Amino acid sequence: MAVFPRAVPPASVTYPKVIGPLISIGQSGAVQTRSEAAQGRTWTETWPVLPAGSEDVQELLTTIESLYSTGASSTLTHYLLPGSGKEKNGAGGGTPLVNGASESGTSLDTDNWDNSVTGAMKAGDCFTIAGLGVLFRVTADAASNGSGLSTLAILPPILAGSMPANNAALTISGALMTAVIMDYAMPSAGPSEFIAGLTVTFRETA
Repeated sequence: MAVFPRAVPPASVTYPKVIGPLISIGQSGAVQTRSEAAQGRTWTETWPVLPAGSEDVQELLTTIESLYSTGASSTLTHYLLPGSGKEKNGAGGGTPLVNGASESGTSLDTDNWDNSVTGAMKAGDCFTIAGLGVLFRVTADAASNGSGLSTLAILPPILAGSMPANNAALTISGALMTAVIMDYAMPSAGPSEFIAGLTVTFRETA
């Protein structure tokens, strides 16, 4: 799988948007909602004015064109998420693993943490699980007990049929997202050979 080039960082990045619930409003104004329990965040990145002659810029443009035309996935950091593009906030410690072979939903049992760590994971910290392509986020602070066990509250939920293996490793620092390019706006260039207007919309994939 390709790694999206980050030698030329974007000027702005939107916060990743999750898939919302289905909402219907009746004539009386009553609201009904139904959770999709779905995976796959979206976000948009916008680059500043770039020199067209730069090797790094040309690599970026070629990669975007190739990924979009083929529908291929790539791995990349997200600059606004702790653990993906920036350091995690939790203390961590140990080499955490999935504890059990039937983990699903918004709760994940883990083990192999350092014992008795307060704030091993902080709300908002990100991680990936070996064998799964989704970036998970912790929704509440989590501590490890005296045996190195910790139950993590997470989003998105682990879906039935996509459950991780027992003892699958968690990657916390530098966890990467896997995404496809849904759309992009290629830049225009002037006579000075500087290009402007490059924008890419990403969609997370499993």
